Amino acid sequence: MTPDPPTLLGCSAVIFLLLGVHFILSELSSRRWSRMAWYAAPFLLGSASGLFFIIPTMLPGLWGLRLGALFMVMAYGAAWQALRVMLGCQARLVLLVSGCGLSFILSVLAGPTGLFHVISTAFRLAIIAAFHALAARDLQQKAPIRTPARRSLLRLLHFYAALHLLLVPFVFWLPAPLGAAPATIWAVTTYNFLVVIEVALFALAMIAIPWEQLAFRQQELILQDPLSGGSNRRAFQAWLENDGKICAHEALLMVDIDHFKSINDAHGHAVGDQIIIAMGRVCTDILYPPTVLFRIGGDEFVVVFQCGSLDEMLATAHRLRKAFSTETRLIGGGAVTATLSIGAALCPGRGIPRTELLAQADNALYIAKQSGRNRVVHAPWDETPVPAQHISLADRTAHQA
Repeated sequence: MTPDPPTLLGCSAVIFLLLGVHFILSELSSRRWSRMAWYAAPFLLGSASGLFFIIPTMLPGLWGLRLGALFMVMAYGAAWQALRVMLGCQARLVLLVSGCGLSFILSVLAGPTGLFHVISTAFRLAIIAAFHALAARDLQQKAPIRTPARRSLLRLLHFYAALHLLLVPFVFWLPAPLGAAPATIWAVTTYNFLVVIEVALFALAMIAIPWEQLAFRQQELILQDPLSGGSNRRAFQAWLENDGKICAHEALLMVDIDHFKSINDAHGHAVGDQIIIAMGRVCTDILYPPTVLFRIGGDEFVVVFQCGSLDEMLATAHRLRKAFSTETRLIGGGAVTATLSIGAALCPGRGIPRTELLAQADNALYIAKQSGRNRVVHAPWDETPVPAQHISLADRTAHQA
């Protein structure tokens, strides 16, 4: 059975209209009018474009087709803006209006055939490709969270940007709407199919990405310590149980705040909280990404960072210890003396299980606390470390002084 272009375009227009209504209703309760307008605009403009293409004779001459092409370009541009709004960015109205306006001016100057018609069609395809490329760039640069829906949408945008750009050199020979030659049923059907697929996937991504970002942020909160700003015990356990090998240049510091219970008893938990906050602030100030800070107990921390030598690791540990003492001097009106005991372990020139590195640092911390506190101790690998299987978060209370 031969496809009927008006029927195909009519079905597409209805689908676009329903998607536009969906986004209006979904944002209506939040009363975020600008967000609602941008989310719905691509689909409503696409529906209007389909209507003009179905009944081009509703306006005299070529004006029906010209407006249909204009609304189609505007729909792609509005989709780019909707994506920017979803990412928390400002809409780029100047670029949107300039691109759509120039495309419309060229279509007004063009006739049904001829050089201007070819130029107008080529520019329309190029500006649509540009809108896709700009949307892909914004999604790549401004989306901090890499979710499955985001990756799928990025691939979709790259594909359709490349597709429209590849059509430009062949615009003289390809039939409309793929090119500037007279329209054929197969060309209308093919382009309509591609548009429907893109719109459906784009709509699904616009729905899924915010939910995935929310879930990711909630997961981050679950794994974050609210006082220090680092990761919590649950995150540390997940890191520790990773069965991969650590790199040959990874250092691990086991850090304990000396006499923290006594500080809490003498000055109150509010002062104790300020000391924990200071620990997180000091780590942020003096340590560089990809350093990871874990708070695994009330006054116990693990710091993991990349390190090239023993001297570098010990220098970093001493810098952390001194900066913490300086940072905490003004807490509690200057009446608090807070220091750190640090056990340091550097991964040898081979990959080892993380539990083994932890055991070595834990053994060094025990020595630091037994030998007077407020110091850094490194247990060399030629000394026998505490067996990894005997070290667990639950067993660490045995090393408390």
